[in-house]
Amino acid sequence: MVFQERYKSGNTPWEIHRPDHNLINMVRNTPVSPCHALDIGCGTGNNAIWLKQQGFNVTGIDSNEIAIERACAKARDADVPCPFHRLDFFAENIPGAPFGFVFDRGCFHHFRQFDRLDRFAERVSQLLNKGGLWLTLAGSADETRGGPGPPRLSAREIVNAVEPCFEIMSLVASHFDTDRKIPAKNWVCLMKKRS
Repeated sequence: MVFQERYKSGNTPWEIHRPDHNLINMVRNTPVSPCHALDIGCGTGNNAIWLKQQGFNVTGIDSNEIAIERACAKARDADVPCPFHRLDFFAENIPGAPFGFVFDRGCFHHFRQFDRLDRFAERVSQLLNKGGLWLTLAGSADETRGGPGPPRLSAREIVNAVEPCFEIMSLVASHFDTDRKIPAKNWVCLMKKRS
């Protein structure tokens, strides 16, 4: 409900109307190849549409109705056939599963407040093919910001939550792509599903 109100009011600092540079760099410089992909918490579709343009067969999901409506409109305007679905990541079946690649930009870290980081990782693992990859961009606890911003995780919290299901291929300190003067720090974590 909080996100619904923020989309209605236009208070969406995470919306940059382009794909995040961290995703672009990872796809271009690592073993993330075009495949069947899922964008969790896709928002208005910027990253999913970019992945589709790179040859991925991508599905975007979000729990927010306004975000999904805007994502569908963006895909139509860009003439990019990309399905978007409003659904509950934990409770509902995800169309198209299993996937070879899962991406989330600032979704995983929100589940810290519910003590569900490990459940989020387990759910991602269930949705991936054998050896599938997950890239998460999560707020960093190394941030010393004194105001609003994304939830912050320590590297240890990420490792503890994902290690049972994933082999961590890289965990790098970076920052979220933004139009603001001072970007929020983040972790860029690429993982491979354990056998």
